[in-house]
Amino acid sequence: MVIYCDTMTYYKLYCPCSAREFVEFWEGFYQSRIPDEVYQANLNLGGELTEENVSLLWRWKNERYGSPLIRPTQAILADINSFRKLGHVDQPEERKFWQRVVTITPGVVWQVFLFHMARPQDYPIFDQHVMRSFLALTTGFVRRNPREARMICHSYEGFYSAYSGYKGFFFQLVRQAGLPQPKKVDRALWAFGRHLKRLHPVDGPLLKGEG
Repeated sequence: MVIYCDTMTYYKLYCPCSAREFVEFWEGFYQSRIPDEVYQANLNLGGELTEENVSLLWRWKNERYGSPLIRPTQAILADINSFRKLGHVDQPEERKFWQRVVTITPGVVWQVFLFHMARPQDYPIFDQHVMRSFLALTTGFVRRNPREARMICHSYEGFYSAYSGYKGFFFQLVRQAGLPQPKKVDRALWAFGRHLKRLHPVDGPLLKGEG
């Protein structure tokens, strides 16, 4: 697991900055083919997810790869809403829900999105871009195609190993930035990670002259 600390350095165009400055700067470069308003509305916070919510959320996430997962997800909608209603989630409840999720897809990115649908405040979205940001900020090294975001997870332990480090980092950044909306942090990490992939043609140090 990657180890990180409260004194981590963040960057905007490679100039050191605070966590809040990092989020506010990089969020401005976030792009989404389908407006985030569609995503926010269909999380249906405070209520239960519907089949229509599930359909629109998967299309927002990824039209190509998400669309085939719509009907299988709708088939476990009762499990998703039951997990959503839990007052508190510990590892046994998480494992039990993962056992339903893995019947839909073995890919860790899509598994996490199913968790996110159910409990968006507890499970941040996971993909190659945010994982690239996480690794760059915690290790000083840019990985164009992080293996964690490509993992196929047939065990709960594999899922936990791939995702838990990023999840902890995400909520640390939320606290450090002092922003009331975690989604801002997600957008910033996505945009920074995408920028890193464009800027770095091969794996290498985050800052020139290091490594």
